[in-house]
Amino acid sequence: MNKTLLAVVASLGALLSSVATSLAASGDGTAAAARAQSAFFKGDASSLQALVTELAPWGRSADEAEQYAYALVNFRWLQHSVRAKRDNDAKSAGGACVATLDTLLKRNPKSFEAHALQSACYGYLANLGGMAAIRNGSRSGKSMEAALALAPQNPRVVLLDGFGVYFRPKFVGGDPLKGCQRFAEAVRLFGATSVGTALGSSPTVIEWGAAEAHYWQGRCQQQAGDAAAAKQSYQRALVLADDFVAARSALASL
Repeated sequence: MNKTLLAVVASLGALLSSVATSLAASGDGTAAAARAQSAFFKGDASSLQALVTELAPWGRSADEAEQYAYALVNFRWLQHSVRAKRDNDAKSAGGACVATLDTLLKRNPKSFEAHALQSACYGYLANLGGMAAIRNGSRSGKSMEAALALAPQNPRVVLLDGFGVYFRPKFVGGDPLKGCQRFAEAVRLFGATSVGTALGSSPTVIEWGAAEAHYWQGRCQQQAGDAAAAKQSYQRALVLADDFVAARSALASL
């Protein structure tokens, strides 16, 4: 075998090894995200907290899928901590989320998934109040602007935009009605899209959000007095995530 052919074979081997490593990392990220999703839906605080500790090295990973997964785990811990009124845990989780995504975005500034998730983490931090509330609110808005400029029809981007609009105070542009419209749009987009088309081929893509879109659409429908529509939305959320405790409780309340 001549030297040129040997070089080609060696290069091909290195490329295949790199691809295999990337796919393995992406698979690990997907599995970690699935664990976080399940723990969040169940309200399992101990499992979420354990995941945050277990995956801490991913915050400094060179792999986008691992970094995004770690940020998502912290986002789930942030959400849970806010609901449980554990402000110190919420601030720590939110800080880890935005810092990890800052690093990811320096390498890949066009990751709309990262921009959108970072917007949500900044938004939750802003709602905690304190001296940094205004700064975090501004950063949340800028991150969402970047995500929407890159992928205005991505269902996860629309869902997270809905969170921001729904929960943001009125004096800084919040509007629950418009938030509900964004949730309905997210439901439509989740139902109309498939992996590899609207969600793109970014290595940061990890599937999540569809069950929550239906749940929040149900909340909006219930608040509007349409119990029949809300029932259908909660049932759909449970089809997508049968361990979704909040959706099950909401359905039982109708």
